[in-house]
Amino acid sequence: MNKWGGYLLVFVIVVIIGVGGALVQRYLDRTAGELSAGLQEVGRALEHEDWEQSERAFAGFEQRWRVVRRNWSLVVDHVEIDSVDMRLARLKELIRAREDDEALAEYGEALMLLEHIPERERLTWRNLF
Repeated sequence: MNKWGGYLLVFVIVVIIGVGGALVQRYLDRTAGELSAGLQEVGRALEHEDWEQSERAFAGFEQRWRVVRRNWSLVVDHVEIDSVDMRLARLKELIRAREDDEALAEYGEALMLLEHIPERERLTWRNLF
């Protein structure tokens, strides 16, 4: 392979990494938005103390989270995913126990974590260094 062939190979690899990173970031942003919207539905029901709606909304959210979690685990730090899982497990039990203040607190933390993950995984100078 000559000198230009090596440069071309490096360029192609950089382009593949860049395009792949952009596609992954787009997926993270999109799914985080969907998950946030689903979790906000749970939050609205919690604010109105509608426990049956909270349980239904959480069940729908949890089903979507299981699918997204599997995909995110390929590209996202597992500590972040585990933190979300812990908040969601607590939230589920607090909804069952009808603990409104504690459930709202866990809801807020889970929502913040979900919205934070795509930002944390975004390729920025701060994340590189």
